[in-house]
Amino acid sequence: MPMQGDLPGFAPVRATHNLFFALSPAAATRAAIAAAADALRAEGDPRGRWLKPPRYHLTLQFLGTFEQPPADLVARAVAAAAQVSLPTFDFKLDVVGSFGARSMPVWLGCQEPPPALLQLHDALGAALARLGCRTHGTSRLVPHVTILRDAERALRQPLARPIAWHVDEFVLVDSRPPDPYRVVGRWPLA
Repeated sequence: MPMQGDLPGFAPVRATHNLFFALSPAAATRAAIAAAADALRAEGDPRGRWLKPPRYHLTLQFLGTFEQPPADLVARAVAAAAQVSLPTFDFKLDVVGSFGARSMPVWLGCQEPPPALLQLHDALGAALARLGCRTHGTSRLVPHVTILRDAERALRQPLARPIAWHVDEFVLVDSRPPDPYRVVGRWPLA
C-alpha cells in the first residue's frame, strides 16, 4: 500500500534542524522568564503562541537550517567555540519588545546591550569566520529571549521586574522543533 509521501503532489516531510550558539538560562533565570511570560499572558495581551520554558534561550550566532547539520560544519563550529576565552558576566532582561514580522515574536530583552554580551557575540563570530563557518542574521546582536510567536500586535514596554542573568557558559544547540533542544556542546567562561 503506498504511503502518502509516495502519492503525486505530496512531498515527504523532512526533518528541519536549526543549528545555533546560545545562552541557555539557568533554572532560576528560566523560572523568572516564565513568570514574566505568565504575567503578560494573564493581562490577556498580546495573543499568539506562547513558548514553553524549555525553549527559552538567547541566540548568539545562528549557523543555519538544515535537513541534517553537516558534520564538517559542526566540527568547525565546535573548534571555533573552543577558541573563545572570556570571563563570566551578569546582565538584566529589562524590556518587553517585538520585531515586526509575518509571525511577530514578542521577547524579553535589554534596553542597553551589555558590553560583555556584545564581546561574546563578536568573539564567537570572529572565531567562526576564521574557520569558514557562515552565520545568518544581522551582524549586530539584539539580545532577546522569545516568549511568544505570531503576536497580533507589536509591543514595547519596560519589564515590571528586571530579570538578572549570570552567564558562565554558552552552548551549541541542534533544534529540531517540536523536539527538545539537543545541546551539542558547552563552553565555560573563565
